[in-house]
Amino acid sequence: MALLVTNIPWPGDDGDPRPALAARLGVPTAAVAEVTLLRRSVDGRRRPPRWQANYRVQLSEGEDEALARRLHGVRRWTDRDQDRHRAADPPRAPRQRWPRDVRPLIIGAGPAGLFAALRLSEAGAPAILLERGAEVDARLQDVRAFWRRGVLDPESNVVFGEGGAGAFSDGKIYTRRRDGELGWVFRRLVDMGADPEILEEGWAHLGTDRIQRILPTLRAHLRANGVDLRFNTAARGFLVEGGRCVGVRLDEGELRGGPVIVATGHSARDVWAAMLDAGAAAERRPIHIGARVEHPQRLIDEARYGSPRGDLPPASYRLTSNPPARRGPPAARRAHTFCMCPGGTVVAATNHPERVVVNGMSYSKRQAWWANSAVIVEVHPDDYPGEDPLAGVRYQDAIEARAFAAGGGGFKAPAQRVEDLLAGRASTELPRVSYPLGATPCDLRAVLPEPLIIGMIAALRHFDRRLPGFAGPEGVLIAPETRTTAPLRFLRGPDLASTTLPGLMPVGEGAGYAGGIVSAALDGYRAANALVERFAPRLHDPYDP
Repeated sequence: MALLVTNIPWPGDDGDPRPALAARLGVPTAAVAEVTLLRRSVDGRRRPPRWQANYRVQLSEGEDEALARRLHGVRRWTDRDQDRHRAADPPRAPRQRWPRDVRPLIIGAGPAGLFAALRLSEAGAPAILLERGAEVDARLQDVRAFWRRGVLDPESNVVFGEGGAGAFSDGKIYTRRRDGELGWVFRRLVDMGADPEILEEGWAHLGTDRIQRILPTLRAHLRANGVDLRFNTAARGFLVEGGRCVGVRLDEGELRGGPVIVATGHSARDVWAAMLDAGAAAERRPIHIGARVEHPQRLIDEARYGSPRGDLPPASYRLTSNPPARRGPPAARRAHTFCMCPGGTVVAATNHPERVVVNGMSYSKRQAWWANSAVIVEVHPDDYPGEDPLAGVRYQDAIEARAFAAGGGGFKAPAQRVEDLLAGRASTELPRVSYPLGATPCDLRAVLPEPLIIGMIAALRHFDRRLPGFAGPEGVLIAPETRTTAPLRFLRGPDLASTTLPGLMPVGEGAGYAGGIVSAALDGYRAANALVERFAPRLHDPYDP
């Protein structure tokens, strides 16, 4: 029998956890026969903070496991634990050959599209993957031209191109589980070059630099396994015959095939319009909008750890504001922090001329001087200017246009000191910020609608009680963060196909069904797997009665 032992001080890569495990279990160190590290993370609640870990422990024969299991944080290792911590592939059974007359099309090479292509390639499907932007190597040059000189390529930028928006982010892949379908996603990331530590790290992240190294390996793997990848190829519309999607329209002509998996991310507004024109039904969806708040990383370290961090990783946080309902003036809406980037920077993330959008990014070592996070407030569909599915897009776009004007052009971002926003005055000067195209001091009331300002103010005051200094003189708000998710959701059935346009499968963030790298990749996997089960079902295994 084995035990699950949690919250043990982690001794480091070269340390031996057995003495601490033996002390917890009340057995001699020699009785700890086998140890497997399952998960590690920093416990910031302790003073001083420390690394802690969960282990699977096998005791030597004859030891009293019943006694050990009565201890806090110790219990018998079960089959459920085995499944939860296993990152192996799901069991495979023989399959039929893929039909020659079925060639799936995938639009978008972000996490959803790439992992859909990967799953289809493993089933032998001759998929075609279309991406309007460039391969990551060329895309990196396009992004640098934008960040350094304000030269925007509307087709290859921070949100369009190989890897999607996640290629220029912190690369968070937070999830409590590593089993089943999630295990498949994590194992494939490791196979393509991700650090195997992501299988153990409780708050795993890839970092922009590592993502950019993984993508060429994944690209080569897909091509070697039959996927036809076409970059700088935008889908401009959809071919519909007999009420069914049978292909796409490109600048160079028509491309027939299908089913068509649409995985274009949260910024492909023209593709959403084309899907609606083709007959795919969608509905308005609530979103969250706000600004990036930036502090010196040392301020966050001291607030979270109670002292300089020493050899601990840069501190992070996740905060939520739920103001009580009240009568009278408009009540503050709920808000939360999103996509916190320790040791990161705030970056320009628009794909539209004369629009400002910001996001957060960090590299794998998280060594930048700043920490940033979105502080975003809930937006209801009733806030949108209209009841059609694209009403939320117009709401986002109006904010982004006001931000461009308030920044003074050139993609400069409007910004305000936190203490100035709370005091109701415009900022006239700013400390140094990380945003590469420059920030213009202003009053964010000229950019964000009043309900969002009220919600942000309540949240910032609440967060300051949780992390001293959060609303202090070193905090700066850089706006706007509008692209946290899509403001519409395409309707689809249990097979993940559109309920009104057969042959079309909306997936990922752009379809309204994901919110990050892992969830988007998982949605793409599930869409592809639905096609595998449909076109190449499992055959009867004669060895399985």
